[in-house]
Amino acid sequence: MDAGLAGLLGGVIGAAVGAVGATASAWITGRKAEQQAKIQSEAQLGQARLQIDAERTRALRESRKSAYLAFAEGWHLVFGTLSEASIKLGGIEASDPPEEREERRQTARRLWNEARALNRSLDRLQHVVYVEGPHQMGGAAQAATGALVTYFGAVLDWLHAVDHGAETPQHGSDQQGASSDAHGKLLDFLYAASDATGLDISDTRAP
Repeated sequence: MDAGLAGLLGGVIGAAVGAVGATASAWITGRKAEQQAKIQSEAQLGQARLQIDAERTRALRESRKSAYLAFAEGWHLVFGTLSEASIKLGGIEASDPPEEREERRQTARRLWNEARALNRSLDRLQHVVYVEGPHQMGGAAQAATGALVTYFGAVLDWLHAVDHGAETPQHGSDQQGASSDAHGKLLDFLYAASDATGLDISDTRAP
């Protein structure tokens, strides 16, 4: 092979090698860029999911908080009205003039009936608590309303005794015990509500 041909072949081979090297370099560079873009995309997707989860948690917390507060306020209206009826009954003395005794008795009965009407609205608020969850909140709401039923009964027994002029200190004592128990059940509900809307709400999403 003469020198001219050797030089020509050398130039061709060198160009080919250079082209292959350039192509390989470009492919590697492109591959790196593709991987970086994929990593960046996955990171952005992960961040978006975290934001969505955070928003869902916030919305769930606010929805539950509204339901629990509405129930507690409704419960307190019933409880407060029954307490007013009890105060009226407790103010009745055997030595009271008949007209004064009758006024207090009638007021106590009216308040008891008002409490019963308010309690019907409380049923719907309790259903909302059940829907919002978690399940332990439904149980706490049921216990609180159940304690009100006992309170209703104690006040009604006292009222019937007054109707017949047969009231005794025991009626007032029974009413006081039912009142204290009911209030304790509301506190249990509020403590449970605090837990259900706390920082670990994601662990209590089950209804």
